[in-house]
Amino acid sequence: MAKQMVVNTTSPMAGRRLLRDVNRLLASGYRATVDDDMANLDVRFEGPLGTAYEGGVWTVNVAMPLEYPLKAPRVRFVTKILHPNIEFTTGLVCMNVFRQAWSSSYDLVNIFDTFLPQLLRQPNPNDPLNHKAASILKQSEELFREHVIICLKMYALPVFLAPKDLVEEGLEKRSSDLSLSDLLSDDEDDDRDGNGNRNASLALPGN
Repeated sequence: MAKQMVVNTTSPMAGRRLLRDVNRLLASGYRATVDDDMANLDVRFEGPLGTAYEGGVWTVNVAMPLEYPLKAPRVRFVTKILHPNIEFTTGLVCMNVFRQAWSSSYDLVNIFDTFLPQLLRQPNPNDPLNHKAASILKQSEELFREHVIICLKMYALPVFLAPKDLVEEGLEKRSSDLSLSDLLSDDEDDDRDGNGNRNASLALPGN
């Protein structure tokens, strides 16, 4: 007998909505692994065209709250990504703007078709979770782009591609630049909690 799916929501109506939204995401061509109760999804996300993230492939975890769709899901990059508004160690996306923009009329497709591409196209260095990435972006957009591409080649290349020699690509570190390890570390204290909100300090790589 087929296993019955138990939907992780507070009401049957919300459960039908979540089931519909998951099916719509899959029908839109996104590859995803879904828990039996649909509380967690791991979705394959490709970097938007025309950005430094183009060509990269990330696994993004979406944790569905019991109050969905009234409450926004929590979004986390499982694959490492370099971005001012994404915490490097945990992959948590800054949720302040996301929660403010979220509406119960939105669904999972909106997250991957609109919200995440917009976040990668328009990083905000003034509200960072990764302070070093934000500092580099403020210093030089071109230098930031170079570091994003290096990080992409280290962590987010499709499995059928082998990382290229970064020196041959002309992306070797200049003496005046921060190293990638410097960029991925963060010596500044931040007051964010584990959900990407302010209130708790972050422990970034290299501390």
